Amino acid sequence: MNIEITDRAKEKLQLMKDNNVPIALTRYPVGCSSFKYKIVSIKPSNRDKVYNVDGFDITVTDDSEFKLKGAKIDYGGLIKDFIVTPKF
Repeated sequence: MNIEITDRAKEKLQLMKDNNVPIALTRYPVGCSSFKYKIVSIKPSNRDKVYNVDGFDITVTDDSEFKLKGAKIDYGGLIKDFIVTPKF
């Protein structure tokens, strides 16, 4: 899976990894026909896939995989959280 992770995001993901917190990329609906993508802390299900990206095991939920190829993960913004930008 071709996912880019910025240095800021790598620092926060490393904290999660050091504390054995599972890392997953998932999507959730917003509005009538849109989705947002988010880093969450869930263990993989049987249908999910786990990818090693820059040394991090990242679970990609089954319904998110296609849209996340080429995505960029950053950290920051006003609410100091992960920012997942899919590549369309």
